[in-house]
Amino acid sequence: MKMFEVEVELGDELMVGGLSVFALTGERETGPAYLTGPEAFEAGLIQVSELDPPEVLSLAIFNLALVPILLVEGEMLVGGDQNRTMNVTVLCPPQVRTVVPVSCVEAGRWGKRRIVSASSKHAPGSLRAAKTANLEPRSDDASSRRSDQGLIWDEVERQSTAHDVFSATSALDDVQEEIEDRLAPELEKIGTVPGQIGVICTIGDQVVGLDLFDKPSTLERYLRGIIAGHALDAPVQRSNADPIRAIEHFLAQIDGTDHDRGRGVGWGEEILLRGEVAGIGLIYESSLVHFAAFPIPDELVEAV
Repeated sequence: MKMFEVEVELGDELMVGGLSVFALTGERETGPAYLTGPEAFEAGLIQVSELDPPEVLSLAIFNLALVPILLVEGEMLVGGDQNRTMNVTVLCPPQVRTVVPVSCVEAGRWGKRRIVSASSKHAPGSLRAAKTANLEPRSDDASSRRSDQGLIWDEVERQSTAHDVFSATSALDDVQEEIEDRLAPELEKIGTVPGQIGVICTIGDQVVGLDLFDKPSTLERYLRGIIAGHALDAPVQRSNADPIRAIEHFLAQIDGTDHDRGRGVGWGEEILLRGEVAGIGLIYESSLVHFAAFPIPDELVEAV
């Protein structure tokens, strides 16, 4: 099967709670050189700061490295005046400041500023789907890729209620900490397989999300966080449903959904899917660096 000229094969099913996880493997040429967000934070080569004056829906990234830094849609940035998640995938140019579009995932705190740090977590698929399906149309200012912030806060509150987790600042991070602790033994078993460049997750016979990268080393940095994020949407009990047909249908939907391309935030060209599937991706130097896709929630289908 192909996605944007990338040939992939579906691997075996693994279970994390009520979530089914399938590897996507493929033969890909080496993509462009960059540091992932986690690598850049570990090396002290990235600085994340509030704007002046601060804005809920934007952060400033200063790349201290000599190569670009990749920040992935759904990646969590914890600290600042409140915790945020990336709206789109951004390749931040070296040695410059880039303003990136984000969504707040901590409604109860504004101020008491903290140093922004990397999070090993990714936003849950339901939140990423709602965010991507509601991205504002492109403008001349690529950093204005905003989503419906009220919808994001509602989704964080829904997760908190569903998992019976109280957070004094309505922080998604607090919910994730609780659930990841519960699932830790199963998450520890998750690892990449040879040639793995992507992952697709299902709950029962429903696809909940797909992520595809340009190289295995990038996927390895994000895999656990992506799976743990999707696990927030999954029931505790496991289903006996066969999701293969649903996966095939979802991949066909991606192939048949119209997409447009435009200037990305930072370096590269952004891909945006509009239709039966919500999808966002980034191409740089003719290479698909990252692509994420989700079924559009039923309540949003008519609005999109």
